[in-house]
Amino acid sequence: MKSRQPLLVYIAIAYFISWLIFILLALNHHHIIFLFQDDAAHARLQDVVHSIGGLGPISAAIITFRLFHQKGELHQFVSRYSFKKLTLKGWLLAFSPLLIFVFSLLVSRIITHNWFDISGYFEKNKLVKTSNLFAWFLPIVFYGFGEEGGWRGYALPALQSNCAAFKATVILSVIWICWHIPSFFYRYDFKGGAYLGFLLGIFAGAIWLTFLFNYTNGSILAVSLWHLTFNFASMIGKDDIVLSAVMSIAVMLLACFVLIKYKFESLSPVKKSTLHTGIPRSKVLMTTQFPHYKR
Repeated sequence: MKSRQPLLVYIAIAYFISWLIFILLALNHHHIIFLFQDDAAHARLQDVVHSIGGLGPISAAIITFRLFHQKGELHQFVSRYSFKKLTLKGWLLAFSPLLIFVFSLLVSRIITHNWFDISGYFEKNKLVKTSNLFAWFLPIVFYGFGEEGGWRGYALPALQSNCAAFKATVILSVIWICWHIPSFFYRYDFKGGAYLGFLLGIFAGAIWLTFLFNYTNGSILAVSLWHLTFNFASMIGKDDIVLSAVMSIAVMLLACFVLIKYKFESLSPVKKSTLHTGIPRSKVLMTTQFPHYKR
């Protein structure tokens, strides 16, 4: 069996970096420590600090590659961001949340008989000001690329090296859900059934992202763009119950389609993308320098 040490180290580092930010913000929110005034007037400042936490997973991936893997594997990781790796269909799937958003707008219009006021959202949240818009958009970018660079860039292929894509996705979903926990104490205000909706949303999103990752032959760019555009659309529509619900249901339906259509081994029509995690980098160096060294 391949060593689980690199993956466990990766998870520990990702949690440490992100939770350091999350816990500080939670303590500040509950007035246990003071970093800045936590009110509506300083919401954009919280966005900026919160965005740093999104870099935990991708930072952990880079560190783990340096600790346990050969240099070529880190280069392969970087190459997974290549624009050339995506086909036209891959690009369409990467930006599909925008199509989901448009569809949700139409459904919301039919149900409520009113168009969702997008420009009103930006005016209400004072996002017409450039500095506020930048601070609002920063977490969307950092979490889109920061999370996917780690969860799908390292953890998923590492897990898929040892088990089927579905099992790997279930394990990753648990890791992903638990990673969010400290942010519940300052960022998200869930009540009752909202927690169940969050859990189902994470699991459905994880299934769809596994499909997208494997379908694009391991493109981190594709899953990062999907995560970014979905966060962008959902942030705009989060105050509209119908719009938000339709978007969530759409992702759940996509996940159901993947589960029904494809085998659990890869959750896509192509072979799953894996990551070799068997030989720590230190041992690779020793076997290179000292041929008679044995594991």
